[in-house]
Amino acid sequence: MNTTSLQKNTSIHIGRNVRRLREIKSIKQESLALTLAISQQKISKLEQSERIDEETLCKIADALGISVESIKNFDETAIINNSCVSHTMANANFDAMEKIIELYERLIESEKDKNALLSLSCNLKAAQEDSTISNYLNKHTGTLSKRND
Repeated sequence: MNTTSLQKNTSIHIGRNVRRLREIKSIKQESLALTLAISQQKISKLEQSERIDEETLCKIADALGISVESIKNFDETAIINNSCVSHTMANANFDAMEKIIELYERLIESEKDKNALLSLSCNLKAAQEDSTISNYLNKHTGTLSKRND
């Protein structure tokens, strides 16, 4: 083991990691104390301790539902960065969904416009046909009435 590993290991504040993980899991000191059958004051002191003995750490890890390594290797910065990335991704997904909805609504409006134009075109065509038939009938009914005279 080299000196940088030793320095890194000694700089870890286990009690602070326990506190942050407990807070992330929304567990109060009192609840953790009850689970471990110790006082809330003892939990407070443990969270202020830079080192915690392995047996107590195992009990705390079990009570929090995490591994001892998770406590030892906890990195708040990584959690914050991960949270920011997750938040950004959630916003990106939300923005994408908004865009999809907007495009779908525009597509529906476009289809409504097309239907209106087709309907108008059909009505004009029908009116032209009616006019043609009417003209035809007028022409030929005049001929028929002249024949009947």
